[in-house]
Amino acid sequence: MSEWYDKWRVKINQNESIHTTFTLKQGICPNITLNNVIIPKSDTVKYLGLFLDKRLTWKKHLQTKRLTLNNRMRMLIPLLIRNKFSTLNTKLIMYKSLLKPIWTYGLQLWDAAKKSNTYRIQTFQNISSRRLSNAPPYISNHALHNDLRMKTIVEEARIFYTRFHKRLQTHPNPLIKYLSILTLPGNPNCRLKRKWCRDLIQNFNV
Repeated sequence: MSEWYDKWRVKINQNESIHTTFTLKQGICPNITLNNVIIPKSDTVKYLGLFLDKRLTWKKHLQTKRLTLNNRMRMLIPLLIRNKFSTLNTKLIMYKSLLKPIWTYGLQLWDAAKKSNTYRIQTFQNISSRRLSNAPPYISNHALHNDLRMKTIVEEARIFYTRFHKRLQTHPNPLIKYLSILTLPGNPNCRLKRKWCRDLIQNFNV
Protein backbone atom coordinates (compact mmCIF):
# COMPACT_ATOMS: atom_id res chain seq x y z
CA MET A 1 0.00 0.00 0.00
CA SER A 2 2.89 2.38 0.68
CA GLU A 3 4.01 2.17 -2.93
CA TRP A 4 0.48 2.91 -4.17
CA TYR A 5 0.17 5.92 -1.87
CA ASP A 6 3.52 7.26 -3.02
CA LYS A 7 2.66 6.73 -6.67
CA TRP A 8 -0.60 8.68 -6.46
CA ARG A 9 0.77 11.19 -3.94
CA VAL A 10 -1.71 10.29 -1.24
CA LYS A 11 -0.57 11.29 2.22
CA ILE A 12 -1.75 9.04 5.04
CA ASN A 13 -1.51 9.88 8.73
CA GLN A 14 -0.58 6.61 10.40
CA ASN A 15 -1.34 7.99 13.86
CA GLU A 16 -5.00 8.57 12.97
CA SER A 17 -5.50 5.29 11.09
CA ILE A 18 -6.92 2.09 12.54
CA HIS A 19 -7.02 -1.48 11.31
CA THR A 20 -10.00 -3.83 11.54
CA THR A 21 -10.15 -7.41 10.25
CA PHE A 22 -13.64 -8.64 9.36
CA THR A 23 -13.73 -12.35 10.07
CA LEU A 24 -15.54 -15.01 12.10
CA LYS A 25 -12.36 -16.95 12.74
CA GLN A 26 -10.74 -17.12 16.13
CA GLY A 27 -7.14 -16.08 16.46
CA ILE A 28 -4.81 -13.12 16.40
CA CYS A 29 -4.41 -11.13 13.22
CA PRO A 30 -0.82 -10.12 12.38
CA ASN A 31 0.15 -6.49 12.63
CA ILE A 32 -0.20 -4.22 9.62
CA THR A 33 2.40 -1.56 9.00
CA LEU A 34 2.42 1.53 6.82
CA ASN A 35 5.80 3.13 6.18
CA ASN A 36 7.20 0.93 8.95
CA VAL A 37 4.62 2.26 11.43
CA ILE A 38 2.26 -0.28 13.04
CA ILE A 39 -1.41 0.58 12.48
CA PRO A 40 -3.36 0.14 15.75
CA LYS A 41 -6.08 -2.50 15.83
CA SER A 42 -9.72 -1.90 16.64
CA ASP A 43 -12.72 -4.21 16.86
CA THR A 44 -15.02 -1.47 15.55
CA VAL A 45 -14.55 1.18 12.89
CA LYS A 46 -16.82 4.08 11.93
CA TYR A 47 -17.26 4.60 8.20
CA LEU A 48 -19.79 6.97 6.60
CA GLY A 49 -21.80 7.12 9.81
CA LEU A 50 -21.96 3.33 10.22
CA PHE A 51 -20.19 1.44 13.01
CA LEU A 52 -18.75 -1.76 11.55
CA ASP A 53 -17.60 -4.39 14.04
CA LYS A 54 -15.22 -7.17 13.09
CA ARG A 55 -18.00 -9.81 13.00
CA LEU A 56 -20.53 -7.52 11.28
CA THR A 57 -23.17 -8.10 13.94
CA TRP A 58 -24.10 -4.38 13.96
CA LYS A 59 -24.30 -4.51 17.74
CA LYS A 60 -22.15 -1.41 18.29
CA HIS A 61 -23.98 0.54 15.60
CA LEU A 62 -27.44 -0.21 17.00
CA GLN A 63 -26.35 0.49 20.56
CA THR A 64 -25.04 3.88 19.48
CA LYS A 65 -28.19 4.66 17.50
CA ARG A 66 -30.39 3.75 20.46
CA LEU A 67 -28.45 6.13 22.71
CA THR A 68 -28.73 8.86 20.08
CA LEU A 69 -32.47 8.28 19.80
CA ASN A 70 -32.92 8.40 23.57
CA ASN A 71 -31.05 11.71 23.79
CA ARG A 72 -33.03 13.20 20.92
CA MET A 73 -36.31 12.08 22.47
CA ARG A 74 -35.41 13.78 25.76
CA MET A 75 -34.83 17.01 23.86
CA LEU A 76 -38.19 16.71 22.09
CA ILE A 77 -40.30 15.84 25.14
CA PRO A 78 -41.74 19.39 25.38
CA LEU A 79 -42.87 19.16 21.75
CA LEU A 80 -43.92 15.53 21.46
CA ILE A 81 -45.10 14.50 24.92
CA ARG A 82 -46.03 17.52 27.00
CA ASN A 83 -47.46 19.62 24.21
CA LYS A 84 -51.24 19.46 24.66
CA PHE A 85 -51.94 21.80 21.76
CA SER A 86 -50.48 19.58 19.02
CA THR A 87 -52.63 16.93 17.41
CA LEU A 88 -51.57 13.32 17.17
CA ASN A 89 -51.05 13.69 13.43
CA THR A 90 -48.66 16.61 14.03
CA LYS A 91 -46.71 14.60 16.59
CA LEU A 92 -46.37 11.70 14.16
CA ILE A 93 -45.06 14.06 11.49
CA MET A 94 -42.45 15.40 13.92
CA TYR A 95 -41.46 11.86 14.87
CA LYS A 96 -41.01 10.88 11.22
CA SER A 97 -39.06 14.07 10.51
CA LEU A 98 -36.82 14.34 13.58
CA LEU A 99 -36.39 10.80 14.94
CA LYS A 100 -37.04 8.31 12.19
CA PRO A 101 -34.17 9.46 9.89
CA ILE A 102 -31.70 8.65 12.67
CA TRP A 103 -32.40 4.92 12.60
CA THR A 104 -33.38 4.52 8.93
CA TYR A 105 -29.88 5.54 7.78
CA GLY A 106 -28.18 2.35 6.62
CA LEU A 107 -31.31 0.30 7.30
CA GLN A 108 -30.75 -1.64 4.07
CA LEU A 109 -27.63 -3.15 5.66
CA TRP A 110 -28.09 -3.44 9.39
CA ASP A 111 -31.53 -5.07 9.32
CA ALA A 112 -29.71 -8.29 8.42
CA ALA A 113 -28.45 -8.35 12.01
CA LYS A 114 -29.81 -10.63 14.69
CA LYS A 115 -33.25 -9.89 16.08
CA SER A 116 -31.74 -9.30 19.51
CA ASN A 117 -29.82 -6.34 18.06
CA THR A 118 -32.48 -4.88 15.77
CA TYR A 119 -35.04 -5.15 18.55
CA ARG A 120 -33.32 -2.22 20.27
CA ILE A 121 -34.69 0.08 17.58
CA GLN A 122 -38.09 -1.62 17.50
CA THR A 123 -38.52 -1.17 21.25
CA PHE A 124 -37.71 2.51 20.89
CA GLN A 125 -40.43 2.90 18.28
CA ASN A 126 -42.86 0.95 20.46
CA ILE A 127 -42.18 3.23 23.42
CA SER A 128 -42.28 6.37 21.30
CA SER A 129 -45.60 5.52 19.64
CA ARG A 130 -47.13 4.70 23.01
CA ARG A 131 -45.98 7.97 24.55
CA LEU A 132 -47.04 10.03 21.53
CA SER A 133 -50.56 8.62 21.55
CA ASN A 134 -50.80 8.32 25.34
CA ALA A 135 -52.07 4.78 24.80
CA PRO A 136 -53.01 2.65 27.84
CA PRO A 137 -50.82 -0.36 28.64
CA TYR A 138 -53.41 -2.96 27.62
CA ILE A 139 -53.18 -1.95 23.94
CA SER A 140 -50.68 -4.17 22.14
CA ASN A 141 -47.82 -2.81 20.07
CA HIS A 142 -49.25 -4.51 16.99
CA ALA A 143 -52.60 -2.77 17.41
CA LEU A 144 -50.86 0.52 18.11
CA HIS A 145 -48.83 0.30 14.90
CA ASN A 146 -51.97 -0.48 12.91
CA ASP A 147 -53.95 2.39 14.43
CA LEU A 148 -51.13 4.89 13.82
CA ARG A 149 -50.35 3.40 10.40
CA MET A 150 -46.71 2.93 11.36
CA LYS A 151 -44.57 0.22 9.84
CA THR A 152 -42.36 -2.01 11.94
CA ILE A 153 -38.59 -2.05 11.52
CA VAL A 154 -38.73 -5.22 9.41
CA GLU A 155 -41.40 -3.78 7.12
CA GLU A 156 -39.43 -0.56 6.67
CA ALA A 157 -36.25 -2.53 5.93
CA ARG A 158 -37.95 -4.54 3.19
CA ILE A 159 -39.16 -1.38 1.49
CA PHE A 160 -35.79 0.36 1.81
CA TYR A 161 -33.79 -2.59 0.51
CA THR A 162 -36.19 -3.33 -2.35
CA ARG A 163 -35.88 0.24 -3.60
CA PHE A 164 -32.12 0.10 -3.13
CA HIS A 165 -31.96 -3.17 -5.06
CA LYS A 166 -33.91 -1.67 -7.97
CA ARG A 167 -31.45 1.23 -8.16
CA LEU A 168 -28.56 -1.23 -8.27
CA GLN A 169 -30.06 -2.94 -11.32
CA THR A 170 -29.94 0.29 -13.34
CA HIS A 171 -26.62 1.62 -12.07
CA PRO A 172 -24.13 2.55 -14.84
CA ASN A 173 -21.17 1.07 -12.96
CA PRO A 174 -21.01 -2.66 -13.82
CA LEU A 175 -19.35 -3.55 -10.51
CA ILE A 176 -22.16 -1.93 -8.53
CA LYS A 177 -24.80 -3.40 -10.84
CA TYR A 178 -23.26 -6.84 -10.19
CA LEU A 179 -24.34 -6.54 -6.54
CA SER A 180 -28.00 -6.74 -7.58
CA ILE A 181 -27.68 -10.45 -8.44
CA LEU A 182 -29.65 -12.48 -5.90
CA THR A 183 -27.48 -15.59 -6.28
CA LEU A 184 -23.89 -14.51 -6.73
CA PRO A 185 -21.77 -16.89 -8.86
CA GLY A 186 -19.33 -18.76 -6.68
CA ASN A 187 -21.12 -17.66 -3.54
CA PRO A 188 -22.14 -20.79 -1.59
CA ASN A 189 -25.46 -21.22 0.13
CA CYS A 190 -25.77 -19.67 3.55
CA ARG A 191 -24.74 -22.40 5.99
CA LEU A 192 -24.97 -20.18 9.05
CA LYS A 193 -28.12 -18.90 10.72
CA ARG A 194 -27.24 -15.32 9.89
CA LYS A 195 -29.43 -13.38 7.49
CA TRP A 196 -28.23 -11.81 4.27
CA CYS A 197 -29.39 -8.41 3.05
CA ARG A 198 -30.89 -9.86 -0.10
CA ASP A 199 -33.14 -12.08 2.02
CA LEU A 200 -35.27 -8.98 2.60
CA ILE A 201 -36.67 -9.02 -0.94
CA GLN A 202 -37.68 -12.67 -1.00
CA ASN A 203 -41.41 -12.86 -1.78
CA PHE A 204 -41.75 -9.10 -1.39
CA ASN A 205 -42.52 -6.48 -3.99
CA VAL A 206 -43.01 -2.70 -3.81
